[in-house]
Amino acid sequence: MQETESVTTAGTVSGKLFLYKEPELLAPETHGHMGLTPSEHPFDHVRNERVVPLTMAEFSNALRHYPIIFANIDRPQPLAALGVLDDNNLFVDDDGKWDPMCHVPMYLRCYPLAFAHGGGDRVAVVVDRSADTVTENAEFPFFDGDKPSEHTEQLMSLCAHYDAERRRTYDFCQKLVELELLTPLRATYTPEGATEAVPLAEYVGIDAQKIDALDKEQIFELHKKGYLSAIYLQLYSLENWRHLMARREAQGRT
Repeated sequence: MQETESVTTAGTVSGKLFLYKEPELLAPETHGHMGLTPSEHPFDHVRNERVVPLTMAEFSNALRHYPIIFANIDRPQPLAALGVLDDNNLFVDDDGKWDPMCHVPMYLRCYPLAFAHGGGDRVAVVVDRSADTVTENAEFPFFDGDKPSEHTEQLMSLCAHYDAERRRTYDFCQKLVELELLTPLRATYTPEGATEAVPLAEYVGIDAQKIDALDKEQIFELHKKGYLSAIYLQLYSLENWRHLMARREAQGRT
């Protein structure tokens, strides 16, 4: 799952961004008559998404509800697992609303805006033109004249926070790769009345035995950078596989 886009020298957007189908550089010339109108079904667009990107800063909140896994071993990215066995998000109800008792990943709270990076320190704001919330005569216009509106500024501030945490999370993941701490894993469950466990999900996670094998200097470095707590939060989160299955069964999915 690639999660970044870039701005070319011509000012266009290249690359892919999860969920963003028609990314455009936000500009008053193009979007001055547009803005955001809240949807009655705010998370309908992720109803069939089984995973969503997470930052390391969200691990402590995500731990309460989701297994935290990684996209792959070579280019890991933390993900919140939202479903099992099929592409159903177990945290979005029939009205397209997220379970109010559960953490909403920051990536989704930024949508439909995001940051795109160009050469050097150049950063531009991207909007997904295809989002249902992007409308003309909107409740919250993107611009007040040629300047971003107050609402847009607030959302851009959230995007900036997410972008900073994304980069910190990237460094964390690079350290996991360097220390070879990631491994393929499998979650299983035992159906009611059965005597043998069956596969529930295959994923990439941190190998607890490899953590135990690290020397004290490596452990101290992980602790000093704030990575050690994130590692254990990820490991603890794997208890949520059985909670996902229980949630699935409670929703009547077979």
